[in-house]
Amino acid sequence: MKLSFNYGQQVVVLPLQPLLARAEQATRRDLKLLLVLAADARIREDYAAEADRVAAEAGVTRAQLDQALRFWQGAGVIDVAGGEEEAEAASAVKAAPQKKHLARADALPEYTSDQLSHLLETRTEARSLIDAAQQTCGRMFTTMEVGIVLGMLDALGLEEEYILTLLAWCTQHGKKSVRYAEKMAIALCDEEEIRDAEALNRYLRDREAKEGIISRLRTMFGADARSLTQKEKNAITRWLDSYGYGEEIIARAYEITVNATTKPSIPYADSILTRWHSQGITTLEEIDADARARGEAQSGTPSSFDTDEYFEDALKRSYS
Repeated sequence: MKLSFNYGQQVVVLPLQPLLARAEQATRRDLKLLLVLAADARIREDYAAEADRVAAEAGVTRAQLDQALRFWQGAGVIDVAGGEEEAEAASAVKAAPQKKHLARADALPEYTSDQLSHLLETRTEARSLIDAAQQTCGRMFTTMEVGIVLGMLDALGLEEEYILTLLAWCTQHGKKSVRYAEKMAIALCDEEEIRDAEALNRYLRDREAKEGIISRLRTMFGADARSLTQKEKNAITRWLDSYGYGEEIIARAYEITVNATTKPSIPYADSILTRWHSQGITTLEEIDADARARGEAQSGTPSSFDTDEYFEDALKRSYS
């Protein structure tokens, strides 16, 4: 099967590498108007005289056509020659928002295609960040995604290491949307006051550790095969964050629960842990002393134990 193009009077060859490098960042309108500009010899000869006609035929405004021209000019696909036209195209590129540290990150700026082209043309650190971010995420970004990353750099004042660390963490956890990383960055800046890479790394390590504990608690209480209810999630969060209890204390409450009810129950364990917290009980020794004082027989319950053994027993029960 052989393909041939109906070229007409003039053949136009587009530069392949610049085109491929920026095609993912182009909008559908940018791509459409590139084809129009490439196919119409008259507008290439005299853009100023023919632009209004071509815009009308393409169903766009003159401003949209000018914007597409600037995008492809910035990409290195089109050269603009001729005094007035060149000056007009250059002056039309608006200055990008200056880098500033927002008091609150309620909304990041939205960049136009020509602003992004100007940023990537004139700022080495912006171009370097986008290249590294695309490698981190393993794909080319859209125009919107480029704007989001540069918004985190400029509007939030985040350093490159911070942004790349956040993108890498999101990608590794299956959150491949750059918009998800944006929302997470806004929340971290506004709610947690985490604005530097070192603090971000500490936060992510703590979050990983907490998620590991929650996973093991789900196994302990036989909730591997189902989603936790909101009430159960709130209880576990309260044990860890508000009460400050570790896995050993929670495992002791789990064992008392099973001894009393013959089955795992997060609400029952919550009542035990809430009572301990209200009484200021924070250690296994204090739990044993409380049990003796209440006359509760804890026969067969050692004062110390291997927590992993309880996780393993719970897992076996869940399978059975």
